[in-house]
Amino acid sequence: MALAQGAAAQAGRRLLTLAAGAAGGYAFFLLAVPLPWVLGSMMGVAVAMLLGAGARQPIQGRRAAQVTIGTALGLTFTQDIIREVASLGHWMLLGSVFSIGLTMLFARAIQRMARLDAPTAIYSVAVGASAEMALQAQKAGADGAQVASAHAIRIILVVSLASVVAHYSGEQAAPYISAATPAISWQLGVLFLGLAPLCGWLADRVRLPNAWLLGPVLMAGCFAASGTTARMYPAALVAAQILIGWSLGQHMTRQFFMKSPRMLASAAVVTLSMLAICVLLAWSLSRTGAISLLTAFLAVAPGGTAEMAIIAKTFGIGAPIVTAFHFFRVISTVLLIGWVARTLVRTGWVREKYLA
Repeated sequence: MALAQGAAAQAGRRLLTLAAGAAGGYAFFLLAVPLPWVLGSMMGVAVAMLLGAGARQPIQGRRAAQVTIGTALGLTFTQDIIREVASLGHWMLLGSVFSIGLTMLFARAIQRMARLDAPTAIYSVAVGASAEMALQAQKAGADGAQVASAHAIRIILVVSLASVVAHYSGEQAAPYISAATPAISWQLGVLFLGLAPLCGWLADRVRLPNAWLLGPVLMAGCFAASGTTARMYPAALVAAQILIGWSLGQHMTRQFFMKSPRMLASAAVVTLSMLAICVLLAWSLSRTGAISLLTAFLAVAPGGTAEMAIIAKTFGIGAPIVTAFHFFRVISTVLLIGWVARTLVRTGWVREKYLA
């Protein structure tokens, strides 16, 4: 009986948190705030968490959002778009090297500012999949809670600022899928309902980073490349964005802000510094004429793949290119972060233990 009551109470808190996120998203939509369903949901959930009434998102919620967004992104990978993305391969390689460079540069900075040991400092600024970085960090002996907090601050700040930049940039771009394109048929919708999660699960089984996003991207991309012309249901994308907002807002608890304010402040300073450098790289890339300024900014910004891609898709700004750039970045970081950590400690750029 007590177990059933506890489960019912947990379910009630989750429904309340979801309702708070949806209400926040709708309020931001009415106020014409940039990326309203993500940022509004984030703030609605944050209020619920700060009041002690919110609940953390079940892992299935984040995965459902990633599967939906991944499928929507995959449908933009037509044959013409694939050729365009392939032509930017050397720039994607540069973007991956740039991300590794950011990690190496700011590991020392955050160690000094937040007084961290080497593994915690390095994995806190590694611009890779946050869940994968937290997992590798724990295996390397880092403080997992500190690493997770740093990545939460990074993604929240980048998503918020990038949304505002995209909204007020004034950049006009032709969407990769026109609003006049019909939504996927109900038959294809039923097929994707089973096939997209299966591809996410298979990608996760082979340990592909951001598997629940990139698995459906590859699946839907195969359909688009073979001639399928359709777009995701708008209501499904709104629901996915609300769930993404919930995953961001759930971190904003009183304990989160009180546990290690020095670490949070250091992570915020490092993130803003990274963004400033990313603006310079984006400007340099745009000068080549190969990619627009805003697309380049979203492609190299140190945000999460799903979050950056949904910003690009929402504003009609090179979503396939942004997705491809972040795919290469995440793969490179996941594969090389162990070597990077050992190199930084061996060279003395980051000390094994912080010394005041």
